Amino acid sequence: MSGPAEAVVNPEGPEIIRLADLAQLRDLREEWLRLMARIPKTSYFQTPDWVLAWWETIGGMPATELALWRSSSGSLEGIQFLSHILRRVHSRLPPAWPIWTVTGSGVGDADHIGWPVLPEYQETARTYAMRRTRGSTLLLPDLDPETGVPFVPPGARMLFRNPCPRVALYRPDAIPASMRRTQHHLRRYEKRADAAGITFRWIPSSQMDDAFVERFLELHKLRMAEKGVSSRFLSTEALLRRLIAHGSAERGPIAMVAEQNHHMVGLLCFLRWGDTLAFYQSGWSPELASVEIGKLLFNESIKDAGADGMRTLDLLRGNEEYKYRLGAVDRWDETWIRPGGMSGPFLNLFVPAYRFAARRMWTGAPSKAS
Repeated sequence: MSGPAEAVVNPEGPEIIRLADLAQLRDLREEWLRLMARIPKTSYFQTPDWVLAWWETIGGMPATELALWRSSSGSLEGIQFLSHILRRVHSRLPPAWPIWTVTGSGVGDADHIGWPVLPEYQETARTYAMRRTRGSTLLLPDLDPETGVPFVPPGARMLFRNPCPRVALYRPDAIPASMRRTQHHLRRYEKRADAAGITFRWIPSSQMDDAFVERFLELHKLRMAEKGVSSRFLSTEALLRRLIAHGSAERGPIAMVAEQNHHMVGLLCFLRWGDTLAFYQSGWSPELASVEIGKLLFNESIKDAGADGMRTLDLLRGNEEYKYRLGAVDRWDETWIRPGGMSGPFLNLFVPAYRFAARRMWTGAPSKAS
């Protein structure tokens, strides 16, 4: 796509912007963020940082529209983003289908999908999405229970629910009983780390230069090789760099890093939004297995984030065992579909298969990640 973003004013509906050139959206970005700050429990995956960076990089710049609702004074009251793409409904089951879906979802593993819309506009936005995608299939993946599920249109069918465990962060002087035994065991690893000269500190997005990104990807690759699995994250470097470029002290990437002799040997990367840290990716050197570097990185993150006023560590989708050892409690995202158009009858037939694949994914034995 080329040329400037095209704005269409509809006197009977929202202002429509067809994405083409992100440079034209500079002012809208700030309005978008101010709107999100007014809505409780929005997520980083609904910010312009994520949505527009996804569209420009791994999303492949699909046909995308932004619908904007404004008050009589002109202030932004709601924004809805939809893309028309070719994609699978479930990552493990072909074929790909032509569908409308929420921009920023799917590739890149976004969670807590939704739209920043004030409550008084929610029904209007839900009706608009249903009308705009009439005659086509609408897929609403990984919807946040509070900022996404309310937009599900009539006639949609739930496909599956994904567990997204969360840890309530504590102050250092108020460690919950469930964490005290873990703290006791961690002291042994902390002594080993001290003996090895390993230190920990936060690196904000403003300090994430080229050398940091290259080392981050190297450590992630080492970690995945140790686990014997492949990772799509290595193909999303362009997205990561966009997120870093738009990051600030209040939002975006922030990393807890472990260093030895002033050299980064491990890290956990989070995405910050409001009082929540969402765990994004990790990496560390296999040589530090005896130190349990993963456990120590999480411990340092939890302690420091809680002391800094953060209230939630969001571990995102997946029921891996280590999340529950950290004291996490499940919160569930939901995926819905409203089949339509020529592919509608076929997709209706596929619904049981999608549901079965999701059950197999989340009822299997949890994997160990730290």
